[in-house]
Amino acid sequence: MNGNGAHRSKFGSLIGVLYVGHTSCKCLIYATRNAEVLTCHESSLEPLSPQAGWVEFEPLALWATARVCLETAVQNLIILDINPHDIVAVGVCNQRETTVLWDRTTGKPLCNAIGWCDTRTSSVVGSILQRVRGKKHYLKSVCGLTVSNCFSAVKLRWMMEHVDGVQRAMDEGRAAFGTLDSWIIWMLTGGVEAGIHVTDVTNASRTMLMNLERRVWDERLCRFFLIPSNILPEIRSCSEVYGYINEGPLSGTPIASCLGDQQAALLGQMCLGAGQANCTIDEGMFVLFNTAREIIDSDHGLLSTVAFQLGPRADPHYALEGAIAHAGSSIGWLKRTLALDPVASDAMNSSASALFPDGPANTQLMASFCSAVSSPVPPYGETKTLAGGGVGQRGGVIFVPAFSGYYTPYWRYKARGMMFGITLQTTPQQILAAAHEAICHQVREVLESLAKDCPTWPRLAKLTVGGDLSEQRALVQLLSDLNGVLVERPQTSTPACLGAMLAAGLATEILSIDQFRQNCVPPIDLFSTAFNSSQRDMKFRRWKMAVDRCLNFDSVSDSDPVKLIGDGRDPDSYVRCSIPGSVFIVSSFVLIVAAQLMKQHGFA
Repeated sequence: MNGNGAHRSKFGSLIGVLYVGHTSCKCLIYATRNAEVLTCHESSLEPLSPQAGWVEFEPLALWATARVCLETAVQNLIILDINPHDIVAVGVCNQRETTVLWDRTTGKPLCNAIGWCDTRTSSVVGSILQRVRGKKHYLKSVCGLTVSNCFSAVKLRWMMEHVDGVQRAMDEGRAAFGTLDSWIIWMLTGGVEAGIHVTDVTNASRTMLMNLERRVWDERLCRFFLIPSNILPEIRSCSEVYGYINEGPLSGTPIASCLGDQQAALLGQMCLGAGQANCTIDEGMFVLFNTAREIIDSDHGLLSTVAFQLGPRADPHYALEGAIAHAGSSIGWLKRTLALDPVASDAMNSSASALFPDGPANTQLMASFCSAVSSPVPPYGETKTLAGGGVGQRGGVIFVPAFSGYYTPYWRYKARGMMFGITLQTTPQQILAAAHEAICHQVREVLESLAKDCPTWPRLAKLTVGGDLSEQRALVQLLSDLNGVLVERPQTSTPACLGAMLAAGLATEILSIDQFRQNCVPPIDLFSTAFNSSQRDMKFRRWKMAVDRCLNFDSVSDSDPVKLIGDGRDPDSYVRCSIPGSVFIVSSFVLIVAAQLMKQHGFA
């Protein structure tokens, strides 16, 4: 390594970030002076789905992909005539809650990693809820999380109950548990020979095993889930040197940051102060609201979590989080499974009018939408003809993507997705438009929960967005329209990696918050709403009625009378059996006649 940066290239000190997501793995190498990405290598990941509702990964394949991304990015630097020794640190950023269990003596996984959105643990969740008499927030005061499929502890319980050899490995002290950050860092630092078994506070806060206030593994939670504490990694801050890369072109380089992807995005978008919020729209969607050093226990379906801790001696910052399981994945499902043409029905552009309610009163809104996707922009309030037709194109379709239950704010693991309002005239454009509207309505549910949980805080007026889907300009405009907030979109597609870079720079003292704010924050695009509150509320009420039906999907049993109408009987028999109604009519007539007779004879 070059000492003190004296002989570095013209780009100065560099920091690499290894990101392991849900559908891709990538390595970005940043110039720390201005956060310029000098090179990036990305490889796709293929989640496995051996059964309905299962989402899993082969851990060794994940590691192999991560290693290729890291080594290829370094080779790209060499091709650019930049010395890899200019890399002063590497940060790790990962999809959260995905659970890995491996044998620390052999380095081999004990089973495939279970993905964060996997639903196989529904039986485990059901048995836990039965134990606590249906109180899904039973553990929330300790760990900040509700009992749900997505968190690591229930996935670990499932492994212990269903995978051969797991319980034996635990009994013999060979098992090691971790989220993806732990697995990657353990492999980077030497694995069986010298691997460091650690995690950071943001990932640990998503396991249901960490005490949120003290930021340590909680023995009561471990006993509740019957999980031995000796399999758990050491909890560290997000910004410190955990160990050093053991081999390869970056051997000896410190690993200096580790964050879950959503918290890393909050940091990368500089939402560092209380009351700031960001929304990441990828396969899933997550809204984080920075509550600074205050832990707020939500009564309206939000999660309490660690936002970041920038150093072992630094104070932790906390956040309230709204988790939405399906955003981009629902659109991908529509295009893939229903064979909706991804070109002709590119939701927001080819048939923009499908996004708006019918009627001439909405020409102002239609013009606003055109301003996001067309050029030149018409004057505010002026009607513009839209591709795909005019009035009457929306079709009234509502799509609720509760594929793996419904997370925030209801946390109903048995809820199922539904589509409403389809007719023979419904078009693919209208269905895809409804899927994009669903993203925005779910964000509104989160924001309404925030307002209820923080009634004394200033109303949230600005939301910062990021993630792959935020690159769709019209979707971001719709998000502003349907939520009535100013939406700010930094011009970077990788805010999570930017946050991991900042944390590593702080740990190695290459960067400071002020320096980062001055030199590394990307320019932003701003989107303001064109809807008034009554228009937003009208659309939202229809959405809420549809959600109610999805939430109660499991409440209809085979014994319900409505199920018996088509059981083979003559349908007219139900009419013929309505004798009490006939008796009521005859008896009423008799009573009226009797009353008249009594009145005539002076009894009244």
